[in-house]
Amino acid sequence: MSNPEGSPGVQSPVRRIFGNFGFLLRGRGIAAVMLLGATALMARTLGPVGFGLAVLMQTYVQLVRGLLNVKQFQGIIRYGVPAYDAGDIHTLRRLIGICRRMDRYTSIAATLVALLMAPLIGPAMGMNQDQVILLAAYSLVLLASGNITDIGVLRLFDQFNVLARTEIISPAIRFFGVVIAWWLESPFPVFIAILALASVTGNLYLSWCGRREYRQRIGPVPEGKNIADARIAEFSGLRHFLWITYWQSNLDLIQKRGSIILAGYLLGASEAGLLRLARQFSTLLAKPAVLIRQVAFPDLTRSWNQGSDDFKLIAYHTALLGGGVGLVFVLAGYFFGDELLRMLVGEEFVAAAPVLTLLLLAATFELTASSLRSASYAIGHAIKVLHLSLLSAVIYMSLFIVLTSKMGLTGAGVAACVSAALPPLVMVIIIHQSTR
Repeated sequence: MSNPEGSPGVQSPVRRIFGNFGFLLRGRGIAAVMLLGATALMARTLGPVGFGLAVLMQTYVQLVRGLLNVKQFQGIIRYGVPAYDAGDIHTLRRLIGICRRMDRYTSIAATLVALLMAPLIGPAMGMNQDQVILLAAYSLVLLASGNITDIGVLRLFDQFNVLARTEIISPAIRFFGVVIAWWLESPFPVFIAILALASVTGNLYLSWCGRREYRQRIGPVPEGKNIADARIAEFSGLRHFLWITYWQSNLDLIQKRGSIILAGYLLGASEAGLLRLARQFSTLLAKPAVLIRQVAFPDLTRSWNQGSDDFKLIAYHTALLGGGVGLVFVLAGYFFGDELLRMLVGEEFVAAAPVLTLLLLAATFELTASSLRSASYAIGHAIKVLHLSLLSAVIYMSLFIVLTSKMGLTGAGVAACVSAALPPLVMVIIIHQSTR
């Protein structure tokens, strides 16, 4: 197979994966510190109820966008890597054109759905009329969210250093905005406006970076050529693959975002805020799990297509390393979680300490499974992973409703651990059977 100039295929896959992971981890690390600071300051300023309402508004918008997000960047990797390695720029250009069209349609649809549903969902989460209007206004940030294709373009061309920079923009604006709002003793709507400004600015910057990379690597459509007529049927299996990854991402989303909305409905805004706060801390592991999937998928796809022995090395070694790192965080949360919450956000939020430890354990299972999921995708078993995730989601939501009603937020943590332990075990079996 040819290797075009600038292709990442000339470097050791394992070294490249951890190099790219390092780029993203630095970006996400800086972003995590800023988000943590902004979250802690918002919690201290707004109190449990106000913070809970802000969390519910933000989660509602993120949930709507997630449910109307095709995640076509996965398709750009799955079908774009072979085309790019073969130097087939024409096919790559048409693939990206299809994905950009999806971006436009889904961002507009998400905005309309969020606006229309706000008067119904807001009161169910305990919001008054003014807060429902604020929720509808905040939903307009979704108009700037049509950049999923740009994520795929940056990953395809190995621009993880650029992706790392884009990760910092929104958290930086949120952090400094919250600091200013706290200093000026601003009212609740100002904090929501800051969240909106951070979201829009971060999305627009990501779009600009992706389009710039596209212009540099691929360039304009040659005279006499047209990509407006590109159709998804040109790529065998692409529709099926996108459909699978769409439902896969939704199952992930429902467990992460949907549980917060459900907690707000079952337990109230204060408890939803505590759950969101615990999830914010557990992202110390959950975010790296996502990063590993992002950086491993291109090389696992390339290694599988080339019949390389690096395939199982990448999948299993990354999984074991992730699990080991995760257990360190679980122990830290168990012994020091209450003191950490007391120091950062105050005594009234210490009640989130037990669920924090449980969510860190669940995130450790997710970190272990991250490279295994990418490996399963690369060998063509995305549908099996989807069925597995569906089973895990059903287990989670069932246990969440039952245990939360009896145990409060601790029940939510137990549900997360039980459901997260199943996927890595089953995916090891899937990979082993396919690579025997």
